[in-house]
Amino acid sequence: MTQTRFKQIEEALRQQIIANDLAPGVKLPSEAELVEQYGASRITIRQALAGLHSSGLIEKINGKGSFVTRPSERSDLGQLTGFYEAARKRGQTANGELLSVRPIPAPPFAVQALGLDEGATLVCATTLRLWNAAPVAVFMVMGEKPLMDALVAEDLETNDAMSILEERLGYRLKHLETESAAIAATKEHARRLKVEPGTPLLRVRCTPFDIQGNALCCAELLFRGDRFAYKAKVSR
Repeated sequence: MTQTRFKQIEEALRQQIIANDLAPGVKLPSEAELVEQYGASRITIRQALAGLHSSGLIEKINGKGSFVTRPSERSDLGQLTGFYEAARKRGQTANGELLSVRPIPAPPFAVQALGLDEGATLVCATTLRLWNAAPVAVFMVMGEKPLMDALVAEDLETNDAMSILEERLGYRLKHLETESAAIAATKEHARRLKVEPGTPLLRVRCTPFDIQGNALCCAELLFRGDRFAYKAKVSR
């Protein structure tokens, strides 16, 4: 089905915003300039801009024009994505130790979540998370090399990955898919978390999606059950 002209223009501008070619805070060309650029009527341009506005990608300031909105100042995708932020709010100290950044065979859950071919390779950054100097969790985030290089450069030892994606790298997150399960600590994880092998751990797997529904990366968090609790309020 052929898109209407205003939808074509809306999508073209949307792609520029998502790719950061039109960065947060940047003023869009005027309606007259867009009319000339796309060879469309003013009504068509206004329809395209209305679509971007309803999606929250632009805002109109009277007398000044339309501007690309900024991603939210704080990632609001749940407590599981805000480990450092949660500690700061409680007046406590949380930090991480970057243990490794290395290529790994994509695990089955990441192959499925990211739509990869079997045998694909991802870059995985592993961080030990500490709360008041005590080890609480092992955090592994994995994705394609360019994204992982950018995440690591923004310091995963003091910043939450979801916050980096939105606040530092300009991604616009739509939702987060999570899966939780209880597993037994392996020897490696037991050593890092200072527990006995076989101790129950809370495993949480997360996949953030952008506003177009694309999975960006995958994360796996292994929490000590005696030092971490997750609370949620479910409304209907």
